[in-house]
Amino acid sequence: MPEPTREELLTLALGVLPEPPETVDVLSEDGGCFPLTISGVEDEMLFGYAPRGSVRLDVHLLARVFYPERGRYEVEFEVVETFFHSTHEALVHLAVSGVRHRKARRASPRVPISASATASVKYCRTLPRDTAMDVRVVDISATGCAFVTQKELSAGDLMVVEFGLDGRNVRMEARVVRIDPAPYGRYRAGCEITEISDGDRKAVSAMAAAASDHGSEEQRNPEAVAALAESRSTSTALSARLGIASDD
Repeated sequence: MPEPTREELLTLALGVLPEPPETVDVLSEDGGCFPLTISGVEDEMLFGYAPRGSVRLDVHLLARVFYPERGRYEVEFEVVETFFHSTHEALVHLAVSGVRHRKARRASPRVPISASATASVKYCRTLPRDTAMDVRVVDISATGCAFVTQKELSAGDLMVVEFGLDGRNVRMEARVVRIDPAPYGRYRAGCEITEISDGDRKAVSAMAAAASDHGSEEQRNPEAVAALAESRSTSTALSARLGIASDD
């Protein structure tokens, strides 16, 4: 099947995106999430306005849109040209490089886990680069993961996450897609994996597939696993301070 042309991709995108002029939030491959104002169409490209410090030539951006009656879609753009517009904004020309329909059900099965991990900042709105923090991974699949952290991160933040899984050291780059409150004043960061080795991906896929076949619905609930992990962690720390021996 031939690849769709730029004109065909633009037509698909216009059928999915809100009618211009409209502002959508986009994720950047460089890290971060920012508002992109799409103003119209010119020479088979979209044009609009974005924060000057957030765009460069050839950078790829991803918009996620949702219509209750039509479902979820992803539109990927490539910045083809940038022009000075104001102190804070750049005029950008965008080529549509992809349009995808996102199914409500995850394409890759996830498995709940409770693994201590280190997350290092590659890009973050609120923390310096290379800042390392202790987190707990609570679910994982071949394409995504979630971890619980004491830090309130932002959509678009890029993290390098390292943890042990079945005797294997797994290292991945993950982009925060959403952040939600978690038990005990912490936060649950839902992420998409942007980089992972083939070996690690295969190991995670096999583990997730086995768990989806054999685990109960309650066991596959990431929020329940996160709450249970945090509860056990807090109880263990309290028991240690009180000098109470573990039953394990």
